[in-house]
Amino acid sequence: MLEGLHLAWNKGFWKLELECDDTLLIEIILAGGAVNSRLMELRLIHYMLIRYWEVRVRHILRTQNTVIDLLVKIEYLKLLKFYLLEEPPPSFRELLLTNSNVSALK
Repeated sequence: MLEGLHLAWNKGFWKLELECDDTLLIEIILAGGAVNSRLMELRLIHYMLIRYWEVRVRHILRTQNTVIDLLVKIEYLKLLKFYLLEEPPPSFRELLLTNSNVSALK
């Protein structure tokens, strides 16, 4: 999450929707608990979120996170390196459309 926020900031995105399927993490962030956390990464997430930009943080169900689940199953992403995909792989396009259609219904 932190790397994604840094990437979005550095790319100049000033309006962002941050989705996460970790209920506890989202609750901590939304309740303001990240600012006083002993975990440095949580504090850094808090400081990224209070910058001069609009970030909407929301919880999504794990079943709505199928694109990310598929990405982490790809072998080269398991090497603990960060990869920026400018375009989704062709095999992901249908899955992305399905996810966006489900989100639009809400």
